[in-house]
Amino acid sequence: MPSRRCLALGLALALAAGPAAGSFAAGARATLTLGVDQEIVGLDPNKVTAFSSFRRVDLLYNKLVTYDADLRVVGDLAESWDTPDARTYVFHLRRGVLFHDGEEMTADDVVFTIERILDPKTASPGRSYLDPVDTVTAADRYTVRLHLKYPLASIFSGLASGNAAIVEKAAVLRAGDLQKTEAGTGPFTLAEWVPDNFMRLTRNPRYFKRGLPKVDEVVFRIIPEQASLLAGVRTRSVDLATISDGSVVKQAQGDRGLVVAQMPGLNLRIFSFNTTRAPFTDARVRDAIAYAIDRDAVVKAAEFGLGVVSGPVPAPAKLWALPVGAFPEYHPNPAKARQLLQDAGAAGAAFKIVASPTYEGGLAVAEVIQNQLRGVGLAPTIENIEWGTYINRWVKRDFDTMIELRGGDPDPDRFLYRTFYSTGAVNNFLFKDAAVDRLLDRGRVHVAAAERRPIYDDLQRALVEKAPAVFLYAPYESAVLQPYVKGFRLIPTGALTYLEQTSIER
Repeated sequence: MPSRRCLALGLALALAAGPAAGSFAAGARATLTLGVDQEIVGLDPNKVTAFSSFRRVDLLYNKLVTYDADLRVVGDLAESWDTPDARTYVFHLRRGVLFHDGEEMTADDVVFTIERILDPKTASPGRSYLDPVDTVTAADRYTVRLHLKYPLASIFSGLASGNAAIVEKAAVLRAGDLQKTEAGTGPFTLAEWVPDNFMRLTRNPRYFKRGLPKVDEVVFRIIPEQASLLAGVRTRSVDLATISDGSVVKQAQGDRGLVVAQMPGLNLRIFSFNTTRAPFTDARVRDAIAYAIDRDAVVKAAEFGLGVVSGPVPAPAKLWALPVGAFPEYHPNPAKARQLLQDAGAAGAAFKIVASPTYEGGLAVAEVIQNQLRGVGLAPTIENIEWGTYINRWVKRDFDTMIELRGGDPDPDRFLYRTFYSTGAVNNFLFKDAAVDRLLDRGRVHVAAAERRPIYDDLQRALVEKAPAVFLYAPYESAVLQPYVKGFRLIPTGALTYLEQTSIER
């Protein structure tokens, strides 16, 4: 009899070789094989920042509330909620929800999770948008009471974030953190993980949504090259692939045997500055670069047109986003850029652009911007680094400039506050501006949209002018799949939550 190690190795080799995805004999397990171009950077939902990690967290965990495909807040682990006043929220939990180890999820786990996010030692990116929580208590086994220091318009948006996924208290206390394991209630459980190769998730038989998920397992295969992802769908070694390279998406659209799902996303491509490093300590230099960059040309060259030029609020968030024509910097003006650089004493400045060949790392964007900045006399060079190093440099704020893809949100507070507030959790620009802080503080305490809109109009104008980053565009979310993959839906957040409703139908 072969050893367990041999059996595991055999499975790993079979998956790496690319078995016929979605093909299974009668009575066999229904497997959905998903091709992605990036390995995860940890699995702990309260700690991770990389999109690649969130896409696995989507399937392993649940939140109190979540967004549906139309970006409406709906209950998830919370069955219902009450708001006795503007600062108090009472959540009534679903009963009988089980963690993957069979233990029941209770109010104690929710309280533990929120307190863990708020604990500075956790270093959770979610802390900034839950920081107004004053107290979180368990009124009983299935009731959680949140009391806020002040009204927060985006509280539901924060609770719907992947960083606010509910974890099992006992499991965290045993393991220390969940970066290499999981302790969720989601539709799938972690069965096997060979880093940089594949991850196999199996159906959670105890999932609280009856009849879901519809497949027995989901296998994530790491295929770094975008063209190889498309080849995998064409040869049926994968059933579905998330593809971000515009040229490859265009090829897929020309293949009548495939289905291309696409929609504008809430993520935002930006060109970031470390505002503590010369010459970017001077706002005139940053504004000059904003005038030098032709955003339409970047979208056309780097995305093959599959994106929409955007200001600080992602363009698909139409309730809040100002038209980009309202910003002078969105009308390319090389002469003005040169004059601003001359005034700041930065003409001819040399600096590095950190990028990575992965999609989030934006190497193609860096190449277009490098060429445009050379046109106004600057001397940028590109640091093309591997993905893990890119993340480390991002975390340590170790860059002059950097190409990024930031996760947007339907509510401007949840995105802008943590990103641009002086002490924001993901303000890796090290940007500090008292006027911007005041606008961010005002925008989050007004609940009515009519009161908030003029505040965020002023904030967007200030961010474009002060330019801690040059805001570029919102890329499309794209997936290529076989016609037999049914029920899959993209949503603007990029989350893969609808995989729980996806089936394979021959």
